[in-house]
Amino acid sequence: MSTSPDVWLAAFLTLAMFSLAIYKENPVYRVAEHAFIGIGAGHAIVTGIQSIQTSGWNPLVKDGEYALIIPMILGLLLFTKYVKPVSHLSRITMAIVVATGAGLGLRGAVQAQLLNQISATFLSLNSFNNLIIVLGFVVGTSYFLFTKRYTRALEGPVGILPKLGRWFLMIAFGASFGNASMGFLSMLIGRALFLVRDWLGISNLF
Repeated sequence: MSTSPDVWLAAFLTLAMFSLAIYKENPVYRVAEHAFIGIGAGHAIVTGIQSIQTSGWNPLVKDGEYALIIPMILGLLLFTKYVKPVSHLSRITMAIVVATGAGLGLRGAVQAQLLNQISATFLSLNSFNNLIIVLGFVVGTSYFLFTKRYTRALEGPVGILPKLGRWFLMIAFGASFGNASMGFLSMLIGRALFLVRDWLGISNLF
């Protein structure tokens, strides 16, 4: 068994988190939860201060990059939200942040989720894998285009496409869920190995 205080602390927090699955929400779990939130908040504050120093204050004072005054002023305007007479000034920064984020997000979404997906389907049909990709793209798109109550126009060969697209989507969502479950299980196995090997010192079982 380990004698390191760090390992014992990590083992206690791990068991405290696992206690939620055994005995609902309990005081031990709340201690670990509050510690996690407090440490995360403190780490975020320290990281933010260091970011201001390295990316804002030091280049402004030492290197003379006076253009950084504008974003620093906009950042300070966020704190005016806590002063009622001038709280409306914080909306300026929020509007710029939201508009910039929306523009960058829209560009990234169009590039990654639309253009790249379409270009990825321009494949030569000389292999079975490429054929499945193109077929999945066609029937998956048809599912969203023709997802209505089937009319007589969709009862023929065209009506098969959205039905087949549903199966392709179910397989894709199932694979995504499986990957997510494997990720969670890998983290669970990692913590279990930590408890058995590093904390209890039992290494012959695995």
